[in-house]
Formats: sequence, C-alpha cells, structure tokens
Amino acid sequence: MEFSMKALFLTIMVMGLGGAGLAQATDTAEAPVAANPEKLFPTSRAAIPIPGVVTRAQLTHDIKDLEPVDSISALTNDETRIVYFTEIHDMAGRTVKHRWEYNGQIILEVPIQVATSRWRAYSSKTLLPSWTGEWKVSVVDAAGGTLSVNTFTYLGKPGETATPSSVASSPNP
Repeated sequence: MEFSMKALFLTIMVMGLGGAGLAQATDTAEAPVAANPEKLFPTSRAAIPIPGVVTRAQLTHDIKDLEPVDSISALTNDETRIVYFTEIHDMAGRTVKHRWEYNGQIILEVPIQVATSRWRAYSSKTLLPSWTGEWKVSVVDAAGGTLSVNTFTYLGKPGETATPSSVASSPNP
C-alpha cells in the first residue's frame, strides 16, 4: 500500500508540474525534464542591440538627387562605370567603408564619414572591359564587420570571347 501511495503521489505531482513536458520529452527520446534543468529554467539573455544599420544598399548606373536611378545586378563590359548607393541609419559620427572586391581581392575601399542619423552615400568604380566576372561590394564598419553585401556580374559583350590576356589581368584601384 505504501508503494502505491508513493506512485499515486508522484503521478499527481508530474501531472500537476508539467506532465505534458514530460510526455513530449519521452516522445522525442530526450531526457526527462528533471534531468534537463535548462528546460525548466531557460538561461535566456537579452539581445545586445548593435547600433547602426544599413537600410538600403544597391548597385546602380547613376545617382540623381541623392537617389539611385535604377537597380542592377549585372552589366556588360561596354559599360565601364558602376555606382554603389547606401542609406545608413543611427551611425552618426562613425566611419564605414564601401569595399569593392574582385576574385577574392580587395580592389578599393572608400571611407564614408557618416554625419547624421540618416545618411545616404555612394561610391563608384570604373571597370576595365577585361575585368569580367563576379564582383562583391560591401559596407564595412570600423571594426571590419560586414553590415551589407551586394554582388554583380560584369559580363563580356554578347558574342565576345575572353582572351587569356584579358582573363589574367587584375584590376587596380
């Protein structure tokens, strides 16, 4: 009789203190809740806000009235200029960089002094027709952290084939 009273008491306690959680643990082959105190008392931590954000970043042919005229992800090598536009919020007084990369190498870094809480800025790159391939342009903070990344493909003109000398050349800032 004493054993069955203990079993009955234990059953009531488990049902009253989260029997559903125990059933779920059993169903998923996890250890019981009592063996995992993290499940009963999760160690949650408050999110640490990272000040500043890039709200817009896009590649474009040009800027008019501090706004991009279009959005592009590819251009042919009969066009030699491309512009990177960014809108940055909550970074007044800080410096970011527009980083232009080609074939895994940093080709150009343009420092941007952010003057107000909402700051629009752009940089441009003149490309040689032989620099075809994938390009990456990023917004990088002073610590080297990447805030935004955009890519574009620089294509040869239709019908044009790359020559070994054009493939081997590398862009310099």
